[in-house]
Amino acid sequence: MKTTRYFVEQVLRKRPYILPEWCEQIIQQPLKKEAQPDGRIRYWGYVPELGRYLRVASLEDGETVHNAFPDRKFQAGGKLMRLSYYPETDSLYIELREAASVDSIEIAPGVVVDLGADGGMVGIDIDHAGERLSLERLEIHNLPLRALAAQSG
Repeated sequence: MKTTRYFVEQVLRKRPYILPEWCEQIIQQPLKKEAQPDGRIRYWGYVPELGRYLRVASLEDGETVHNAFPDRKFQAGGKLMRLSYYPETDSLYIELREAASVDSIEIAPGVVVDLGADGGMVGIDIDHAGERLSLERLEIHNLPLRALAAQSG
């Protein structure tokens, strides 16, 4: 991986938690890519080890890493799907996209679908999930994943 002297002397020194291999992976498989007015290119990717999105900036060649930092404001374009389980209430929430719910429909007892302003599904709320579903194992088949983050506990 090519880097600028600035990246080595400043970025890695000030942000020692950033690993160069993360930057390389994000440039190769970004969640989002955007050209800046000055010709440099911004890339975003999720880093599970950080639990955050990292923005990587390259020079115009699209290969030489110049800067990298966790981007608190980045949102994955509403294309995030997240499963969150709450054992204290045996509740499972399947977030289908990052959008506010403006309406909800109970489609079965204890199963509620949240709808966004556009009428599309935002999430699914399942009460007593452990009684209804097998929560011990999750299999993923043929999904075009760009990032997968798992957190337990």
